[in-house]
Amino acid sequence: MMYRAYFTMVIKTQGAPHLNGDQLRRLLNIGGIEYLISGMREFGFEERVLYYKIEKEQSKLDKLTKKLPPKELLKEMIELSN
Repeated sequence: MMYRAYFTMVIKTQGAPHLNGDQLRRLLNIGGIEYLISGMREFGFEERVLYYKIEKEQSKLDKLTKKLPPKELLKEMIELSN
């Protein structure tokens, strides 16, 4: 949950970033998807049936983040909000 941890740290230390509605939804979706994936893995839901669900959610996360490191992603999101 690297994005969620990074966003939480930034918000605690610097306050909430100024994001437009689209980028705020993106940030919240990233956190939600990471939490869902983490929960499924933590509780051992990686059986064959749920493996595909995890892969689907990981694909959504990769699309939202463009696989950028958290710092670069947040910078991009702030720039897109201006």
